[in-house]
Amino acid sequence: MNKTILDALDNEIIQLLTEDGRMPIGEMVKKLNISAPTIRSRIKILEEKDLFKVSGLVDPNRHPDMITALVGMSIQSKGQLDKILDKISSLPNVAWAGVVAGRYDIIAEVVCVGGKDELYQLTTETILKIGNVVRSETFIIMKSRQNWVGLPKGVGKI
Repeated sequence: MNKTILDALDNEIIQLLTEDGRMPIGEMVKKLNISAPTIRSRIKILEEKDLFKVSGLVDPNRHPDMITALVGMSIQSKGQLDKILDKISSLPNVAWAGVVAGRYDIIAEVVCVGGKDELYQLTTETILKIGNVVRSETFIIMKSRQNWVGLPKGVGKI
């Protein structure tokens, strides 16, 4: 795997946009003391290399029917983890999924705007129908701080 190392300026630009994804380039120029074309160029390169993405996030605590949860899954065939990870991460309600060390093989963050019925269907039907998922455990986020989430593709209107 070819790893790209971000330099100090890349990190500063990303930090500013993490704090405010709509920060004008002019404000970034003042904060970083770097020219506007340099900042625009750096952002463009970071996006083209898939190292950075500006995105809208929502606070699930402000949406009464939105449920966020972590789903831990045990996989029967460890040799197919990448294939199963691809399938799980492409499900409509999955914000992200990753192979992990520990009790589970894969953990996914899921977002359901249809309440507990939608979460129930996702965890008891959809996920378990993916080949080789032999067991799952769902951890519903009851209360959180700094839990801004992106809405996965396929999630209904909030």
